[in-house]
Amino acid sequence: MAAPRLTRRAFLRLLLLAGIGGGLAYAERRTQPAGLSNFLRWLARGWLRQQQPPAIVALAGGLDYDENVLRDALEDLWAQAGMPEVAGKRVLVKPNLIDWMEGRPIVTAPEVVAAVLDVLQARGAAAVVVGEGPGFRRDAKPLVAHSGLARVLAAHGVPFVDLNYDALRPVPTRDGWFPRTSTLWLPRHVVEADLIVSVAKLKTHHWAGVTLSLKNLFGVVPGARYGWPKNILHVNGITPSILGLRASLPPVVSVIDGIVGMEGDGPLLGTPVPHGVLLAGADPLAVDLIGAQIMGFGAEEIEHLAIGTWAGLGQGFHIEVRGAPLEALRRRYQRPPGKS
Repeated sequence: MAAPRLTRRAFLRLLLLAGIGGGLAYAERRTQPAGLSNFLRWLARGWLRQQQPPAIVALAGGLDYDENVLRDALEDLWAQAGMPEVAGKRVLVKPNLIDWMEGRPIVTAPEVVAAVLDVLQARGAAAVVVGEGPGFRRDAKPLVAHSGLARVLAAHGVPFVDLNYDALRPVPTRDGWFPRTSTLWLPRHVVEADLIVSVAKLKTHHWAGVTLSLKNLFGVVPGARYGWPKNILHVNGITPSILGLRASLPPVVSVIDGIVGMEGDGPLLGTPVPHGVLLAGADPLAVDLIGAQIMGFGAEEIEHLAIGTWAGLGQGFHIEVRGAPLEALRRRYQRPPGKS
């Protein structure tokens, strides 16, 4: 797979995000030297990634929402992708539960969450919780009920945590992605997790282009502190916030539900796409790059993935795809408004 090209636009965005030559430098006069330091650090990490082994992304196709089939498929993908050991670890499962509209594939299907819980429990995870902080709903409980997730949680004996209201812990921001603050206050269950499993939905997004496992991390930011729809992230900017969260969180691995995806005006008002795809991998950026390609996006079209690759926040230069062949699963999703 070809790495995202560092286009002129992406290079200028890197400069601006670092605070060089304007951009974010207006926030504080002293950001200019820090901006140069951030820029050089990002490029150095990107260069190091080019010298490292490939990330592995495992794919399965031809699936439906049969829970037994999904469990077996995900167990196979988990092994193929070389996912980290979970025995004895505290694991937070983070689905996409942003909102609920009957007939629209907005949320991660509960059957996929069930398969993830099966795999984690079979592999000896010490404690598993499912958590989400919806961006539009101030109460997550109706979403848990309407989506069918409540049934899955009860069957597995796993609690749900509304991350919008969890107890908070301070987390230092890293590498200049949040230039206006040195600390994020994040939910206790996020900070104390040994591993986060971002169980995302294969969807388009009207601002980010796609909403996959990295964009899904927006839900860990607590609305009770930062407002709805997570105001600090939008003020800071979508791309630096996605990458800043990736840099500041515990280890994250990815599972993406593309069995029924969404195209067009995502993440809420788009059209269902029966696709039958499931993805898994230990490097969220690599998984999202493959997910974007499955949706027919060029790697350089999704800004946070292109910049994240060149800033070294994941292995976007060398990706090994295992399982179902990528070309057999590729479709061309209708672009969000203004992205075609």
